[in-house]
Amino acid sequence: MRFLSWSVILFVLWMALTGSLELSNITVGVLISLSVALLQTRLFVSDDFKIINPIWGLVYLWVLFKNLWLSNLRIAKRTLSKDMKLSPAIVAVKTELKSDWKKLLLANSITLTPGTLTLDIKEDRLYIHVIEYREGDCKEDITKEFEEIIAKL
Repeated sequence: MRFLSWSVILFVLWMALTGSLELSNITVGVLISLSVALLQTRLFVSDDFKIINPIWGLVYLWVLFKNLWLSNLRIAKRTLSKDMKLSPAIVAVKTELKSDWKKLLLANSITLTPGTLTLDIKEDRLYIHVIEYREGDCKEDITKEFEEIIAKL
């Protein structure tokens, strides 16, 4: 099942990127997709592989783009204001995600949003640099929205 899934995903990506329906292009695309899928499934054995639910994948993309938009606006406002007093901090946030790829997706999602940067992942903790943090702020709010969606993927 993994081999077939990867083959189809890679072939669709190949066709989208090349944009050619010539027989030679399709043949090369099939051969490369099958070869890469075979290598991937043999070299990277994972017990927790599941096909991502497309509905939750779209919800994740919506949440990601929404957070990118809002954080860009906050950073632009902060940059254009006369008061540039920042209170940066490094916070450790516990995650309930068990899968390594989901933790990595969470870390990358946080890093993509301006104003935050994931520095490290240690077991069930993410160490995140934020440019504005006040004592008493709920540090779980940094990851909460992403984590809820990623858990459902």
